[in-house]
Amino acid sequence: MSAPAKTTFLRAVLPNDASAKTALALGIQGKTESKNVTLSSGDMTTEAIVSRIKELSKLRDEILQVMRQLNMPREAAPSPADQFNHDEEIEAAHEELDEIRNQYQEIQGKIETVQRQIDDSKKKIAALTEISQTGFAADQLESKEGDFRRSVGRLPVKKSEAAQKALQSQFKDQAALAVGNKKQDAVYILIAAPKDKSSQILQTLLLYDFTPIEIPEHELSGVKSEIQRQEDRAKAESEELDELKLQLDDSRRKTGHALNPRLDEVVDALMLLRGILKLGERTNASRVYIRLERSLPAETVENLTRTGIIEFESSS
Repeated sequence: MSAPAKTTFLRAVLPNDASAKTALALGIQGKTESKNVTLSSGDMTTEAIVSRIKELSKLRDEILQVMRQLNMPREAAPSPADQFNHDEEIEAAHEELDEIRNQYQEIQGKIETVQRQIDDSKKKIAALTEISQTGFAADQLESKEGDFRRSVGRLPVKKSEAAQKALQSQFKDQAALAVGNKKQDAVYILIAAPKDKSSQILQTLLLYDFTPIEIPEHELSGVKSEIQRQEDRAKAESEELDELKLQLDDSRRKTGHALNPRLDEVVDALMLLRGILKLGERTNASRVYIRLERSLPAETVENLTRTGIIEFESSS
């Protein structure tokens, strides 16, 4: 067994003898702590201790999962409480985790909803802006009642002439084509064709790298005002999104302050039970907490493991 490369915090339950003092010497000066404790399970059977260890291990993993999900830093420290009331504390911890998950999911759900609304607004702004740049009037773009369908899009300038000739050759006077503004190396074109021919015409144009543009459903005479409306909407949604992100950060910070001590309590309680199984009931032991400046040699880790119970944690 060897210490992980990024380990900075070591917990240990060791016999109250020279091994505890040796362990304390490994840490950074002023960053070590030791508490004397008499290992006691309260007359629990070995089977009950093993069952409780499994329960606490599951709770520890669940807390860590929530902290990772919420991107909370782990700040390992000695647990503030000397005793851990297992039944009450475990139940309270599960209730706390459920509340944290629900709160996180509620805020995250709102963030995702607003983000989709912003993306939708930006998409509409981009489409409306491009429509306004085609060079075609609103009455040219709007489809009238009848059997004709209008389509607009971009064609590469170098392929525009060939595309027009292909349409003329295949569809004669069944399709009307108008050329609009030029944009970089492309030109906007507007096609009006019978509905039963529009799909064939589109397929023909695609052979010449035609890029269709969706024509908005609302009246095109008010494109500029609609763009402004969508921009105002996107601005308001962005402000709402920023506020929700602040709420999430604040929730994450408060939750981290609650979950870090909770996890310390669970890990320490878990280690004491493991210590009872290894060192024996009523053993005088030391709970040791050490902040490490560097990773420990494998031999040192193995010696500590043989002597007692140790746990490494990365700490921010």
